[in-house]
Amino acid sequence: MIKRYYLIAKKYFSLGANNKKLLAHLFISATLKSITLLLIPFMASLIIKYVTILDLKMTLVSTFLFLSASSLYVLVHHYNYNAYSNNAAYVHNKLQELIMDKVTSYDENFTKNISTSYIINTAFNDVGKVQCVADLAFDVVTAFIAMVVVIVIMLSVNLFIGIITSVLVLLTIYVVGRNMKRRDYYLVNQRREQDNVSSLMGQVLDGNKEIKSFNMEAELESYLNKYKKNRARNYFKKRIYDNNISVIVPAILGIGKVFVYGILIYLILAGSKEISVLVLVIGYYQNIQDNYEKFYGCLNDLSSNSIRIDRVYNILNYKNKNMLEFGEIDNDFISGKVEFKHVSFTYEDVEVMKDVSFKIRPNSFTAIVGKSGSGKSTIFRLLLRLYKAETGVINLDDISIYDYTKEVYSSNVSIVTQKPFIFDMSIRENLNLVDSNHEHQIEACKRAGIHDYIMSLKDGYNTKLVRDAENISMGQKQLIALARTLLSKAEVLLFDEVTSSLDVETSKKVMRILKDLKKDHTILMITHKPTLMAVADEVIVIDHGKVVGKGTHASLLKDNEYYQVLQK
Repeated sequence: MIKRYYLIAKKYFSLGANNKKLLAHLFISATLKSITLLLIPFMASLIIKYVTILDLKMTLVSTFLFLSASSLYVLVHHYNYNAYSNNAAYVHNKLQELIMDKVTSYDENFTKNISTSYIINTAFNDVGKVQCVADLAFDVVTAFIAMVVVIVIMLSVNLFIGIITSVLVLLTIYVVGRNMKRRDYYLVNQRREQDNVSSLMGQVLDGNKEIKSFNMEAELESYLNKYKKNRARNYFKKRIYDNNISVIVPAILGIGKVFVYGILIYLILAGSKEISVLVLVIGYYQNIQDNYEKFYGCLNDLSSNSIRIDRVYNILNYKNKNMLEFGEIDNDFISGKVEFKHVSFTYEDVEVMKDVSFKIRPNSFTAIVGKSGSGKSTIFRLLLRLYKAETGVINLDDISIYDYTKEVYSSNVSIVTQKPFIFDMSIRENLNLVDSNHEHQIEACKRAGIHDYIMSLKDGYNTKLVRDAENISMGQKQLIALARTLLSKAEVLLFDEVTSSLDVETSKKVMRILKDLKKDHTILMITHKPTLMAVADEVIVIDHGKVVGKGTHASLLKDNEYYQVLQK
């Protein structure tokens, strides 16, 4: 049992969410609280001792010491409460910060291997419980030490009473450990079924239209009932072991109390012990019970929280065979030269890119074309470091993209997607996420061709965009996303089918913007539109993960049969 809780504490502290100074205050205050609590029964027994021998002076002194110890306990308890509050708040904020940082830096496989509902439940529900683990761990240690001290005192009072007390404490710890282990097994299963229910609910919200169209309600209800049934089964099995702990252990300590008090009363009646010793033993036996309740309660919470610690740990220490590491090169003077050298990549046992090589010069516009599933999007995902190439080299300015720091690389390679995501914030707040300088925002919006439209709105840049910007058109949303990308000061801009769902006028506007951006950016665009291929400096043609053509639109039309088929 000791090993198990040691591993729980070790994993918790490995999360890296603690402040040493706050931990020191928490441990010192927990220790002082236990020490002052141990003094009170001893002071009470001294009062009885001197009262029975009619020693008024020592009775008053003992009473003063008793009141002092009680007052000190109140002060230390307040100190411990403040230390806990400060540490819990720090850990809570730090863990959410760490989770946010990890979620935004992991590859695309992360949300496939760890569900969105799992991440959300962990970041908001589990973190709220994990924040108190250090306090629980320190309370367990101090409660155990206090029980050991009390047992030593009991042994000094009477060897037989001390032995009985020791056996009772060890027996209760054994019963608790055995039942907690089984209880936690079913608790893990219960939480898994809760995640299944949360995940299903999220999918129901996302796919509500399809559910109604295809009358899926009954089938989905059966899945929900299955998850609920499994959760209930694990919940009731977990309760069996909870009940064992809450019923058996108090019974053991209650029976032990009868034996201990009975022996002591016999010794007092026999004249070998004073009444003050009875007060001392009653006080310390109660101290054992109180410390046991704290010990068990904290162990119980630690045991329950071990699952939550595991969930946080799984997110912060997520590993994948293609896991990307950032380098140490922080050179931010990027011209925008992109090069693939014999790059191959396999996804889910399918080779989606085979020995791909090409060069893209700075201040150019390159179109990447091919049929759906040919590997075009994989090129972008590799450039965005969402995946890692298994073989070959991908360079930015003749340096491997894996050698740059996260800050430098992410600020120099950016993407505008076919369906960009806009937060439920004002236009200005969405832009603030990249650059809070309003003059820079206006400049970017003017260049993206959206400034005049924004100024025509009643609230201008303070206009609230709701539900992923459903209150504006797709074209306007696309241009705001482009302005956001320009604010990043990225040298390499990736455009993924950005004109596919736009009207003719907005598409022409985007084409004019691209010609302007080419002056100081490297532009790569995935497109199916011949009009964009025609204005590109170079077109790269992809088929089944291979480059099957490179050149201008005119040269490919003349010499490349595959490209000719694509145009038709």
